[in-house]
Amino acid sequence: MSPPFRLLYSETCRKQIRSLPPQVKPAIKSRIEEIAENPLMGKLLERELSGYLTLRINRYRVIYKIHEGEGVVEIHFVGRRRDVYELFGEYLRTSC
Repeated sequence: MSPPFRLLYSETCRKQIRSLPPQVKPAIKSRIEEIAENPLMGKLLERELSGYLTLRINRYRVIYKIHEGEGVVEIHFVGRRRDVYELFGEYLRTSC
């Protein structure tokens, strides 16, 4: 088995995790750690979000990107399912 991927958190993601309800944080953190072991466990996103993957944790989603050659998974965004994709799309349009 290959060694786990290193996790890198965006500053935006760090703020989002800090602002999550306390009862949700342990599940989110645990699932993010699972991504390090198996980065392909998420679902590939399409259209303007292609190249990113999403992982479902109850009503929340974690959006991340795998950098295979570097052995790194970048955790970009965490939020509620109802608006996370729209907010992340907006974030990408304004930050690039």
